[in-house]
Amino acid sequence: MKKSILSLLIFSFILCGCKNTAPLSNKEFCLDTIIQITLYDSSSKNILNNCFDLCKKYERIFSTNNKKSELYKINHSSNKLEAQELSNDLYKVIKQGLYYSDLSKGSFDITIGSISSLWDFKKHTLPEDPLIQQHLHDVSYKNIILENHKIRFLNTETMIDLGAIAKGYIADQIKNYLLKENVKSALINLGGNILCVGKKQENPFIIGVTNPQQTSDSLFSLKINDLSVVTSGTYQRFFKIDSKRYHHILNPKTGYSYENGLSSVTIISKKSIQGDALSTVCFSLGKEKGLELLNSLEDVSGCFIDENNQVSYSKSFKHYSNKD
Repeated sequence: MKKSILSLLIFSFILCGCKNTAPLSNKEFCLDTIIQITLYDSSSKNILNNCFDLCKKYERIFSTNNKKSELYKINHSSNKLEAQELSNDLYKVIKQGLYYSDLSKGSFDITIGSISSLWDFKKHTLPEDPLIQQHLHDVSYKNIILENHKIRFLNTETMIDLGAIAKGYIADQIKNYLLKENVKSALINLGGNILCVGKKQENPFIIGVTNPQQTSDSLFSLKINDLSVVTSGTYQRFFKIDSKRYHHILNPKTGYSYENGLSSVTIISKKSIQGDALSTVCFSLGKEKGLELLNSLEDVSGCFIDENNQVSYSKSFKHYSNKD
């Protein structure tokens, strides 16, 4: 899954003398990253384990690499030109992916799959340019017809990659489950996609935004209550060849990494699926158009960090700053 490791630093401040339930936390490798879930007002190991089971369930739906996943089977079906049934979860996420693809006019495109599959950021492998050029013709969200919970492709080589949106959806589903179980204070960290459930034992969660130039540190921190914080950055997955840096945020028009002077985009939103998608959408659009988009949306804030570590904010972002 795309957008795997996101180095948001989380700082915890617990007031002395508070008589709160001791946090219950666990980590596992899932969704191609390390996920951590912490419950602050529940001691139920069963609830915590069920959260990780949900991650595994959704991985079997959204994974582009697992041959048993629903998305993999859709991408590699021999009947792609014919309508295929979708599960409710996959239908919802593809529908949202198409919405954000259209919103960005293709700067962000969930049909990047035939290109993203050529890149191996674990082995630091640069794809052959002729292959990239060949598959660019297969990338277009307009090749997807979605209706009545069915999908149909107009190009048999078009492949969907939901790595820029699926983890947000999964985080939202875990939060919904926790609320049903009467858990009102929790932190969901899906490889850096952060979703805060309520407050942290009556205090705000303090979320650090990574310094792209020094990823072990944060540039600043945010006070967050019951919101999602998601960052897309060039430092998350990258490699260098002949001093040239290649990162995982790919331009659907070129097949190569975006080169727009940005290092990261951080989005604060109510729904994590929105923040997950918009972090990549706004990075893809670049600082000026990205800020213009964020300032036109309600209940969404964001900041852009460029290659010189200069920070630009949307109108309401500073409201969450922890500098005061």
